Amino acid sequence: MNGTAMGQGRAIVLLAAAAAHLVVVCLGALHVHVGDEGWARRAVKYYGLLSGADSGYSFFAPGVGTTLSASFQVNDANGKIATDVLETGVSREADIRVRNIIGMFWLEEDEMVRRSLVASWAGKVLARHPDADSVVVQLDTFELPSMAEYREGRTTGWTLNYRAKFVHHAKLMRAQQSSGRVP
Repeated sequence: MNGTAMGQGRAIVLLAAAAAHLVVVCLGALHVHVGDEGWARRAVKYYGLLSGADSGYSFFAPGVGTTLSASFQVNDANGKIATDVLETGVSREADIRVRNIIGMFWLEEDEMVRRSLVASWAGKVLARHPDADSVVVQLDTFELPSMAEYREGRTTGWTLNYRAKFVHHAKLMRAQQSSGRVP
């Protein structure tokens, strides 16, 4: 086999792979689910999940969802206030994972579970700031109007959806004991 024949064979394989990828992208964009039966269908499904080709590209849709943001106001005993976030900026992928975890707040309907989730985030922030006495967790959504609403004058903006203050447990206990109020 000479170099030209090998080059043509390689080009055909690459063209077939590109065509297969395009097919999976189109299936995802059209929201076609190939099902779970058979190895070929499973391969298409897993390839779509791993590559993102099955995402549906719904960020172009008219019904773009709201964005949830979590911010943390860290307060120390001297009245110093700092602001923090859960995202670290170390990698885009890690920050996407953190934003997905924050998004779990919307999916959870049980208020006790929501409170536990937010308390966990507050605990993470308090661990980052050992001198902090408390942290205020604030969840805001970025409201994006439809094009019709935008034409009517509605603007984008942040809306407060949840706010809670968490106090460092050990410091709260010491403060209550020093003031004579023992729980």
